[in-house]
Amino acid sequence: MTDGETLEAPDREAEPETAVSVGLNGEQPGAVAVVTTSPHTIPTAEPAGDAGPTGPTRTGQDAAGGGPGWRSSLAISLTPRRRLVIGWTVFAVAFVLFTIFLGLPYSEDEILLWLTAALFVASLGDPGQWRRGLVRDWLPLYIVLAVYALLRGYASHVLWGPFWHAQVDFDSFIGGGQPPTVTLQRWLYHPGDLHVWDYLAWLTYMSHFFTSFIVAGVLWKRNHARFRRFVALFVGLTFIGYVTYVLYPALPPWLASQTGHIAHITRIIPVVWNHVGVHGAAALFTGGNRFDNNIAAMPSLHAAYPMLLLLFFWKRARTPLRIVLVTYVLAMAFTLVYAGEHFVLDEVVGWTYAMVTYFVGSRLLDKWGVWGRKRREERSLAVAPALPVVASTDREAVDSVGGAGGTRGRPW
Repeated sequence: MTDGETLEAPDREAEPETAVSVGLNGEQPGAVAVVTTSPHTIPTAEPAGDAGPTGPTRTGQDAAGGGPGWRSSLAISLTPRRRLVIGWTVFAVAFVLFTIFLGLPYSEDEILLWLTAALFVASLGDPGQWRRGLVRDWLPLYIVLAVYALLRGYASHVLWGPFWHAQVDFDSFIGGGQPPTVTLQRWLYHPGDLHVWDYLAWLTYMSHFFTSFIVAGVLWKRNHARFRRFVALFVGLTFIGYVTYVLYPALPPWLASQTGHIAHITRIIPVVWNHVGVHGAAALFTGGNRFDNNIAAMPSLHAAYPMLLLLFFWKRARTPLRIVLVTYVLAMAFTLVYAGEHFVLDEVVGWTYAMVTYFVGSRLLDKWGVWGRKRREERSLAVAPALPVVASTDREAVDSVGGAGGTRGRPW
């Protein structure tokens, strides 16, 4: 073109050219970016949907901090590892402050609340796991235990009883004329002078209120199928115990002593609480909790839960863990009798309930699992012809049709 020539506009504008790019700048597969070029515009990239700006450049509004770009940068900077570090730091600070101003959490509702918070923090690396777990796994357990706690208190309005003859007769028979609680306290307990074994008995007794929940939380994170199985057995055992509380209200040794049915003994657990300065916890054992039921002694769920844990983990446990499981069962049994919380007969019935729950419940759960697998196979066969071809590298799509990544959704 010479200097004397002029540039004439074409008869119609040049058609813009568009190109489609999948996964632009590291977007998730399936996000589509449209790149538009025109003789009159600077090429720009507009991510499809709600993807937001992902490129290295931002608009003037983003650069000034008013657009969504800063949110994207913040989300990128908070990696799963950083979220876990921040979460556990906040959790630790909150727990320390709670302990300083309100004391150690010792009631079941407080322990369950802190366990829920710990599970939330542990799931920050995968928030989707928390959302699924809260609704599908833990919320039903919370409801069941809350209803159980309320009903357990109202069970004190007994239809008949309370009973004590069978427990006193059985314990007097095996104790050589008097219940083992009376003998053990005469040998080991000295009012006003607590010993190491008194504190160990106190710790063992209080472990009942959090051990099963912690076990459930660990299983939920490490082995979801085992978690579902454990919760089913735990809840079943709990409700069987509640039914027995209603049908057979029974006196514990400390209350049988106060009513003159056995020789004088001391309820040691509240004594230790008062000695360590936590008087509110002691009140829970001396009438300070309106939902407490002092005649819910048969069976002893304190003895039943350790036995359930032993049976549940025995087959897969190595020798060190088996020793711990057996020791826990025996330590709890000694603690309950020595501290005056349960007769030996209460413990025997609790162990029996745990065994029946485990063996019968396991067979029922196995049958339920077989039935569930058959149902899934039938549904898979029914919809198989209509399924699209799924690339093996698209993990999310494989999971959605029940592939290798979908094991967390199995019933048991």
